Amino acid sequence: MKYKCKACGKTIQQDDKFCQNCGAPQKGTTSANTAKRKAMPKNLSTAPMVKCLALAIATGLVFGWIRYWIGYYILIQGVIAGVTISWMVKQTAGEYIEALANIRFKMVVLLFFMFMIGQAFGFGLAQPVFDPFNWLARVWNADTTESVFGIFSTAGVVSRTFSEGLNGGFWVVLSLIDLFFMLFLMLVTMPLPTKKN
Repeated sequence: MKYKCKACGKTIQQDDKFCQNCGAPQKGTTSANTAKRKAMPKNLSTAPMVKCLALAIATGLVFGWIRYWIGYYILIQGVIAGVTISWMVKQTAGEYIEALANIRFKMVVLLFFMFMIGQAFGFGLAQPVFDPFNWLARVWNADTTESVFGIFSTAGVVSRTFSEGLNGGFWVVLSLIDLFFMLFLMLVTMPLPTKKN
């Protein structure tokens, strides 16, 4: 870690009692990074928190609409959604990045649920009549199928299954795996708390 002379601003060692450049006494030397860290807010205020949650909901809306009309790309959606939300939240946090890091697990869980709510609304908005949960129930009960991209290069039963869409228990399992990937990627890409000196 770099420490600065209080008088001339030149770099000095942590244990130096005098600056090697100007000779000024260095009792109580603090680093530029420490001073900057102290200036950062310790708690995430309401405005950036609301922005972050709104971003997660908006992402869910877009992904829900795409998923209903265009199709579901298993595992890829979770990866893209998780990384996208983390990136947008970090861009929004600004000076609150350290405060965000200190509550990263709670924040990730909250963002995850906001995404799920947004995605449900996205399903509803894509339909002629707003009824997202009825569509999910129909897929679960095998009354309809969800279009799925991927595994088209394989032959036989697997290719036919995916090209015709998914429903029922197999659809639920793959959706849960996709959501697990999303949650995991959000956790690992969110900012980590800095160590206290």
